[in-house]
Amino acid sequence: MNFHVEGTSGVPVYLQLKEQILHAIARGKLKSGDQLPTVREVAVDLTINPNTVNRAYAELEREGLLSSRRGRGTFVMETSKRADVSSQEARLVDIARRALGEARSYGFTARDMLSAVTQVAREDRREGGR
Repeated sequence: MNFHVEGTSGVPVYLQLKEQILHAIARGKLKSGDQLPTVREVAVDLTINPNTVNRAYAELEREGLLSSRRGRGTFVMETSKRADVSSQEARLVDIARRALGEARSYGFTARDMLSAVTQVAREDRREGGR
């Protein structure tokens, strides 16, 4: 798997990595049992701090999507063992974090973001959305 990061996006690097892994799992590019690159490999390849990569991997492990085996590596958890509901909720939280990060990079506050999301949700309801 080839990771990439955008330093100017306003989204923390660990969240960018996390989202790329989630996306690869959702699209079937990463399957149950697949091994991810080591923390060191990703850090060297992207010239970032290994702690950043470790944070992304650790959060996905806590969410039940990855499994680390000491001395063997990090693997995609078997589908039957994943907590699908919590991973969906985690994905939504990640989307919110990225959106807020981008909004902040343009000078908006969290309150501005909430107001905009509320407005969009109302418009969506009026137009027949969920």
